[in-house]
Amino acid sequence: MIKVAIVDDEKKELDTLSAFFKKLQTEVCEEISVCTFFSGEALLESYDYSCDLICLDIDMGGKTGMDIAREIRRQDEQVVILFITNMAQMAIQGYEVRALDFIVKPVSYYSFSMKLRGAVNLIKKRKSRNILLPVAGGIQKISTDQLYYAEVNGHYLYYHTACGVFKQKASLKELEDKLEGLSFKRCNNCYLVNLKYVDGVNRDDIQIAGEWLKISRPRKREFLQALANYMGGIDI
Repeated sequence: MIKVAIVDDEKKELDTLSAFFKKLQTEVCEEISVCTFFSGEALLESYDYSCDLICLDIDMGGKTGMDIAREIRRQDEQVVILFITNMAQMAIQGYEVRALDFIVKPVSYYSFSMKLRGAVNLIKKRKSRNILLPVAGGIQKISTDQLYYAEVNGHYLYYHTACGVFKQKASLKELEDKLEGLSFKRCNNCYLVNLKYVDGVNRDDIQIAGEWLKISRPRKREFLQALANYMGGIDI
């Protein structure tokens, strides 16, 4: 399920967007839960980090949508922010808060659908799955949210996680197929990296969970583009 917050000081706009999301969920085959707020202050008061997407009007009484986005971004690095506004010139400032995109009012379902399909796909890639790994005496379940990266060495995979390193006889291609649609990308033939944990890039190396891994030349552009898309949909 994807959780959405819509913030607008006009009831008509809230009702329209809520109806649009209801229609969209049948088209993308994903349950979408919508909460509406008449002000950004109301959103901040109840913010609990569970939102996947925030749709913000910019021109509101009290704090503007841009003000709210700045405060949200200080608390939450991951939530997707999308501006829905009649102030297109202001929406350009969305880069400051790493907003994914903006839609200009009055909103048609066509423009809404085109923009939101991309947002839904991005959010779905950030969702987690569980992996069952054989360990001495039993099985260990790990979440993909805990997986920093997977490394192949011979016929074995080594899962580098927040709980330690786990070993399994498998190929990197098998794991890559299993994690299709999530935030994982190969940086070379040996490593499958969780983009969520990439802390930095320095020429041909990436930093992840305190370690530096090599980016191969053939995979570099594709990997960096995938990282840019994950962090906010910016082309490189």
